[in-house]
Amino acid sequence: MCLIIVKSFLKQQVCSPVENSQHKMWKNFKRWKEKRTGKADISLNTRLVWSLMLLLVAVDAIGLKAEGITLVFRALLSNALSISVIVAMSAIYTYFRRISSIAEMTHMMAVILAFTASGSVCSYLVAALPRPLVDSYLAASDHALGLDWLATYKWVMAHQMIYKMLYVVYSSLVPQLLLLIFILNYRGRSARAWEMMWLFMVSCLICVVLSGIWPAVGAFGYYHVENDRAYVHVFMALHDGTLKIIGDTPIQGIIQFPSFHVALAILLTYAARGMPVLFIFYLELNTLVFLSTPSIGGHHFADLWGGIALAVVSILVVKKVFANILVPETNRPPEAGHLKGI
Repeated sequence: MCLIIVKSFLKQQVCSPVENSQHKMWKNFKRWKEKRTGKADISLNTRLVWSLMLLLVAVDAIGLKAEGITLVFRALLSNALSISVIVAMSAIYTYFRRISSIAEMTHMMAVILAFTASGSVCSYLVAALPRPLVDSYLAASDHALGLDWLATYKWVMAHQMIYKMLYVVYSSLVPQLLLLIFILNYRGRSARAWEMMWLFMVSCLICVVLSGIWPAVGAFGYYHVENDRAYVHVFMALHDGTLKIIGDTPIQGIIQFPSFHVALAILLTYAARGMPVLFIFYLELNTLVFLSTPSIGGHHFADLWGGIALAVVSILVVKKVFANILVPETNRPPEAGHLKGI
C-alpha cells in the first residue's frame, strides 16, 4: 500500500511540470489571441444583412420547388468561391490585420456578390408567374407623351459613335458601385457606404416584386428589334413556362419595368452627395446612363419614370427603417492624405 502511494506521488511530481507548462502555454495563447483579435462583436447591421440574405435564399429554394424549376448549382460555383475568399479576407482585416477600411470594403463586396446571385434567381422565379404582359400599356403611355421609342432607337443605331459611347456608359453601373464603395471606405465613411448598400438591396427587392406584378418583355421584344438578345429569349421562355432549368446559360438581368438601371444611377449619385468632385462626376456620368437606357437597354420610356419612382421610394424606406442601424461614421482622416476633397 505504501509502495502504491509513493509511486502515485512520484508520478504527480513528474507529470505536473509538463501539465503546468501546457496549461500556461494555452493561457498565454488565449491572452495573445484576445489582445490580437479582440472579441468578435457582430453588429446589428451585419446580422440583419446576412439574415436578409438567408431569407432570400430560402424564398428562392421554395420558389424553385413550387414552380418545378431546377437550378444548376455549378453556375453559381465561381460566385460562391469568390464570396468565400472575400469573406475570409474581411475576417483577416477585421480581427488580425485590423484595417477597418479594407475589412468593410471586402465585407460589402461579399454582400454584393451574394445578394446579386440570390436576387437574380428570385427575378427568374417572378418572371415565371402567369401574369399578363404590360408592354402595350407602357408603349401607349410613351405615345401619349409624344415619345417615339422606335424612332429614337433607329436614330441611335444610325450614329454608331453615339451608340458605342452610350453602350459603354450603360455598362458602367457595376464599376461605379465598386468605385463608390472603395472611396467611401477609404475615406472612413462606412455609414455612407452601408447606406448605399441598403439602397442597392432595398431597391433591388422592390424592383423584383414590381416586375412580378407588372411583367414586361421590354421594347426590344415588343417592337421586334434585336430579338436575338439573350435576355429576351430567357424572359419569354420563363413567362411561357418552357424554361425549367436555370444556370445552363449565363444568368441574365431580365427586369424591364421599372428600370433598375435608372434607379441605381440615381441612388449612386445620391450616395455621392457632400463630396463635390465625386458628386459632379457621378451626376454627369449617370445623366448619360439615363439617356442611354431606352436605346441600349431596350427600355420603354415609361420604364425610366418607374425607375425614378423606385429610387425615391428606396431612399425614403432606407431613411425611415434603416437609419438607426447603419454603421456610425468613423472620425479617422483619409488614409495617407489621399482623395482629400473628393
